[in-house]
Amino acid sequence: MRRLTYGIMMVFTLTITGCKNESGKNTDSIKVTDGQDISGGIVSPFGDQPAMAISPDNIIGITFGNEEIIYYSESSDEGVLFSEPEKVGTLKGMMLGYSSGPQIAMTKTNIVITAPSKTGNLFAWSKDRNGSSWEGPFRINDVEKSVEECLSSITSINNGQLFCTWIDTRFLEGASHDNHSVSDKEEESNTFKEKKEDDLNAMTPIGITKKELYEKIGDVPENAHLAFHDDQEGNLLWVFLDAKGDAIKAENYEAYKEFKKRNGDRVKPEGKIYVSSSSDGGRSWAKSQLAYKSPDGSVCECCKPSIESDVEGNLFVMFRNNLNGSRDMHYTKSTDNGTTFSKPLKLGSGTWKINGCPMDGGGIALYDSSDLNTVWQREGKVYLANSEFSEQFIGQGRSPSISSNGDDTNIVFTAGEEIMAVNGPMYLPMKIGAGNSPRVLSVSDGAIYVWVSQTGVQYKKILNN
Repeated sequence: MRRLTYGIMMVFTLTITGCKNESGKNTDSIKVTDGQDISGGIVSPFGDQPAMAISPDNIIGITFGNEEIIYYSESSDEGVLFSEPEKVGTLKGMMLGYSSGPQIAMTKTNIVITAPSKTGNLFAWSKDRNGSSWEGPFRINDVEKSVEECLSSITSINNGQLFCTWIDTRFLEGASHDNHSVSDKEEESNTFKEKKEDDLNAMTPIGITKKELYEKIGDVPENAHLAFHDDQEGNLLWVFLDAKGDAIKAENYEAYKEFKKRNGDRVKPEGKIYVSSSSDGGRSWAKSQLAYKSPDGSVCECCKPSIESDVEGNLFVMFRNNLNGSRDMHYTKSTDNGTTFSKPLKLGSGTWKINGCPMDGGGIALYDSSDLNTVWQREGKVYLANSEFSEQFIGQGRSPSISSNGDDTNIVFTAGEEIMAVNGPMYLPMKIGAGNSPRVLSVSDGAIYVWVSQTGVQYKKILNN
């Protein structure tokens, strides 16, 4: 097993030629002087939030959403060419953005795609590998409207059993009634008091300190609450609110109005990590199990959890916790098919104390020996970590994804509008495109990278050296 270490990237030159993929779309073939080959193209001229999975017989599937329609495309040659996208199904009010969207898992017999709705429910669609039509939707969550954050992940184990995890917002007896029932506005006015000098070094969700942000803004309103919200493209923007929750000063007033229109006066949830399983290809789902509940009331509500399985069928769930004001990544493990989970362990040697959600999850990669590697961001910096005692800085960025084929580990993330990839050991991040929502999938001879660009859902394959 090769560990992911970084040295000096080789200098190379590129030669580009054109060819056609199965759908007739242009694809690039790039020869690198050190022998590395790159191919790629457009999976679809439209779409958002792509996700990938690979079947036991090396069929690669990509799913993505476009408005309220879910699509699927596949490759039978380990990611060189992809088929014309086919319609999976329609989901009214499907949530797309900030890692919220379709997810995919593939078994020997089925392709299963999940997607969340703004109604607070999570659904699955299933297709037999030898079949011609998709079935669904089948609801996954057993408590109505308990997936209000619309953040989930899915995986499969060797026997074909599926496991799905999500941030669950159901009310639990014994939970803090105040935290569950108070609205965002009331919480802002009752529990948040702006500090002065001792708070200026606090890190904000956009990766700079409050002092640095105030210097950038200039005239800072007095007696106002600093908050952050996302726009339609997923960018984090600052806003100053009064005790009633009205905007006094905003980075973009129109974007804040749209944010309020989308969210209204929604009750702030107590997010918990739940898991459910399916043994019939995603058509029915078992009663969900509580994997973790934060003693401080809620995990980080707006960061996508991840779930992966090892060769022995053990499950690993990673999520961003919220403990004592720190929003650090943790993971928990199940060795009994998701019935019970271990006490969560923190990832990374540092900590991130912020009053707000970074809206950024991460990813898990597992080696054959069940060794764990994770990737995530803290303060706008991407890290690789396998325990609380080790973390490795990868680069400045957000929205990281990780995958491993047992020998090489591949990472992708965004740095502004650039898509940065780490393709195997002994390499620094390199730019492979521009856009957002990147994902990576390791295959036997390299890695497939997919992201959303101005031209649609784009992919690129990079071979191992």
